[in-house]
Amino acid sequence: MMNYKYFILLFGVALLTACGNEYVVGDYFDLEELPGYVAFDAPGNSAILDDIMVTEADGSTTVTIECPTGTLSDITVDYDFGGDAVFGADFTVAGATASGGTITVRQKDFDVVNRSNADLEIELLTDDVQDGTKTLTITLVSASNDEGALAVGRGGTDYLKTATIVIEDVD
Repeated sequence: MMNYKYFILLFGVALLTACGNEYVVGDYFDLEELPGYVAFDAPGNSAILDDIMVTEADGSTTVTIECPTGTLSDITVDYDFGGDAVFGADFTVAGATASGGTITVRQKDFDVVNRSNADLEIELLTDDVQDGTKTLTITLVSASNDEGALAVGRGGTDYLKTATIVIEDVD
C-alpha cells in the first residue's frame, strides 16, 4: 500500500507525490500506448490536407507519407489510386501500376525535426488533349514493419489517409 502525500487534479492532469521511492502506475491508471501509424503529412498540426492544385505543365508534384510516432524498422506502405485522372495519360508514379503501388518509409532516429517519412513523387503528363480538369486521389491502404501492422491515417482514423491532387488542363 502506498502512502501518498498529495493528490492534485489540475487542468485534467493528475499529479501524484509519493513519500517513498516506488509506486505502481498500473494500479491507479490505465495507460494505453498510442498505435504506430502512417499518414500524409499536412502543414502544421492540421488533420486536413488541402487539395493539391497543379497543372499538367508543372512536371511533377510530391506528397509526403510520414510516421510521426517513429519506427524501429522500415515501413512498407501500400496505396491505391482513384479519381478520374488516368495513369499513363495524365500522371505516372515510378514503380506503380494503374491501381496503385508500394512505398517504403525508412527508419530514422526519431526526433521532432527528423521524422520517418517518404516522398511520393507524381509525374504529371501533358497529353496535348483539352480534356478538362482531372482529379487524382491517393489512399493509404495498409502499412507494416518488422514489428507488425501499423494503422493508416492519423492515429488509425480517416484523417490524412487520402491525398487529392487536382490537375488543371493546359490549353
